[in-house]
Order: sequence, then structure tokens, then C-alpha cells
Amino acid sequence: MGAGIAAGLLVFTGVWHATEWMMDGRRRDTWMLVPFGLLYLALGGLIAAGTGGAITQAVALAAVLGGGSLALLMRGRVDLRRWVLRAFIGLDAVIALGLISALLG
Repeated sequence: MGAGIAAGLLVFTGVWHATEWMMDGRRRDTWMLVPFGLLYLALGGLIAAGTGGAITQAVALAAVLGGGSLALLMRGRVDLRRWVLRAFIGLDAVIALGLISALLG
């Protein structure tokens, strides 16, 4: 169940990351979200399709932990809407918990 929730949230937040540059203006800080969005989208699709198993989940967990950590470290220095950045950090935490429960369960 944790993998399914994580996959759905990865796809959702991947689309949101990849399209945030259109919603908040085309700046360097919003453009750097696009690669993370595409990575989240691809990993969420692979997990939802059941491709790769635990390896895909571990890679997704590493990507989410890296993205969330980077967002926490750069939250005062990037030109993104504050609520969007907080939402991304919160979603990354929920995705990480889902992936950890799926890997341990």
C-alpha cells in the first residue's frame, strides 16, 4: 500500500515540479525544478507499473531524500513561492515514508 501511495504522489508532484515554471514565471529558480519533476514522474510511473521492484523504490527513495534535502537547504535562497516550497518538502516527506514502509514491509 505504501508503494502505491508513493507512486501516486510521485506522479502528482512530478507533474507539479515540471510545470511550476509555467505557473510561477520562467526564471532560473523555477527551471531547476523541471529535471526533478521529470525524474519523479518517471520513477512514479515505474513504481505504479510494478517495474523494477525494490530497486526502483530504493532509487526513488534516494531521489526524494535528495530533493527534499536540497529544498530544505536552499529554501531561503531560491525565488519560489514560499507555500509551494513548503508543499514540496511536505510531499517529499510523505513519499519517503511510503517508500520506507514499502521497502520494509
